[in-house]
Amino acid sequence: MELRTERLVLRDFQREDTPSVFAYHSKPAYLEHYRQPPPTQEDVRAFVAMLCGWAQEVPRAKYQLAITLDSRVIGTCGVRKQAPEDTSAEYGCELDPAFWGHGYAREASRALLEFGFQSLDLKRLFALTQPGNLGAIRLAESLGFHRVTEGRYERLYP
Repeated sequence: MELRTERLVLRDFQREDTPSVFAYHSKPAYLEHYRQPPPTQEDVRAFVAMLCGWAQEVPRAKYQLAITLDSRVIGTCGVRKQAPEDTSAEYGCELDPAFWGHGYAREASRALLEFGFQSLDLKRLFALTQPGNLGAIRLAESLGFHRVTEGRYERLYP
């Protein structure tokens, strides 16, 4: 699966993406909003393997795509349904801190949300974030999500 924007390609993960994901998952700025220790290489290998596995499921329910810039993985963005027939899904996006502030997360997210609403027939999306993660909150709100409770945001179609 592949989606293209003006500057980015969103595609299914490949096992070869593990070093890039490990590099940004290990950065202090990235870890600031997660309540866990830095990941091990095995943790990230398992994470990428899980994402690769989701891409192979038939029928597919989870679309967690690599965000690439000039063929380099700089993050991930996805919509994840519990079951293929569901019309609601969780939305999530993460980006290498080196690429924050350039509009890449918003660009990738807009493409993915359009895909979700148009191609997957989603009617409702929700996003979960830490209350102190102001960047994630601003991103969700700029994408049309509304705060439901602290740390939970929702968007209905259209």
